[in-house]
Amino acid sequence: MSIRVKLILLLGVLFLAAIGNSIFTFQLEAHEEEKLAWVNHTHKVLEESLLLISSLKDAETGQRGFLLTGIPLYLQPYYTGRANAIKHLGKLFALTLDNPDQQERLQSINDQMKFKFEELAETIELTQIDGNSQRAVEMVRNNEGKEYMDELRRILSEFTNAESLLLEQRKGDFKASKARIATLIVVELVFFISLAFFTVLFLQKNLFQPLNLLLASTRKSEDGKEIEIGDILQRDEMGYLLASFFEMNKRIVKNAEELNFKADHDKLTGLKNRSTMLGEIKRTIKHSQQFKTKSAILFIDLNDFKLINDSLGHDAGDQLLIETATRLNKCVRSDDSVFRVGGDEFVVLIKDLRNLEEIKQVATKILRITKFPVTIQEQETKIKFSVGVAVMPDDADVLVKYSDIAMYAAKRDTDTQCKFFDRSMLKRGSDA
Repeated sequence: MSIRVKLILLLGVLFLAAIGNSIFTFQLEAHEEEKLAWVNHTHKVLEESLLLISSLKDAETGQRGFLLTGIPLYLQPYYTGRANAIKHLGKLFALTLDNPDQQERLQSINDQMKFKFEELAETIELTQIDGNSQRAVEMVRNNEGKEYMDELRRILSEFTNAESLLLEQRKGDFKASKARIATLIVVELVFFISLAFFTVLFLQKNLFQPLNLLLASTRKSEDGKEIEIGDILQRDEMGYLLASFFEMNKRIVKNAEELNFKADHDKLTGLKNRSTMLGEIKRTIKHSQQFKTKSAILFIDLNDFKLINDSLGHDAGDQLLIETATRLNKCVRSDDSVFRVGGDEFVVLIKDLRNLEEIKQVATKILRITKFPVTIQEQETKIKFSVGVAVMPDDADVLVKYSDIAMYAAKRDTDTQCKFFDRSMLKRGSDA
């Protein structure tokens, strides 16, 4: 068999391998996109469950405000919260149609919501009829409504725990799919490098052509021009294949990086999402304990966001979220992290500070960005924050919980936008 025939056969094998690999890679990428879609779907379910409990709290807060004051204005959050709770429950039913266990839990939540709304409506009606809320207040003190709310929280906790398990499973599937692509890349490299090595040995006699290519590339470099992959390969079939493989490999790596970014970041704002938050907090706590530094969580709630969404539309709400995320990123150092954990909720992780005063300075800097309005749909809109701060306990979950409690304390206190957590807030929370 002549050298020419052997070379043609070798090039044929390389070409077929490249085509086969492209088809297989395309199928793997499609499968990985499907895994990512399931991860995002589970994130959406968890987000809707948080919005549901928030709406229930809004309804209950409106009812209690009306009972205590008799002012009809307090009924607005009651009716809004009730309508939103029904809307979010409907979305959860639609999102979990493929999961009978979750559908059963949602049905239980639906039943408890009916009891809770009946109790809220009855107390409001008594106050409206009698003009005196004493009888309605006595009904609240009997804790029947609290029992409904506690049962709702319990079932919702089971629901979110089940979704969190699903999220971990689906993230595991997604990571396994990424691992398969990484393995494919390694196999490709080994295969093509081996073929390239034997091809070089086979074509050693062609010494002067590579030298001419090298000289041409050197002249190009001396002229200040960029050297492309094609400039250092022979301009024949083998050079074409190696250049194609180089570009294909770059495309696969780029796609894998983009998919990884999508799984760990919020699609709208580009911030990190909830899936990476606890792990990063745990690593920060361990580092702070080891080096005796201070770290803190700032739990930030964007006030009046629902009002902006309802009055200006969801596009305006999205603009406000994007602008808020941009400003928060500018307020922190490169080592700190900003997460979007809910519809209008953000978490800022501040790392490696020397004392509590520095943490207060960071919180003040974040609050300062609310002084400058945002122009949305040709009108100025103010950014309003409630900020809760918790400083480095031993457990990441507790740290987020404490900062959340402090944030709600700041929301209730009209004299300040920012509260640092202290343990007296736990007692006030249980009394409420």
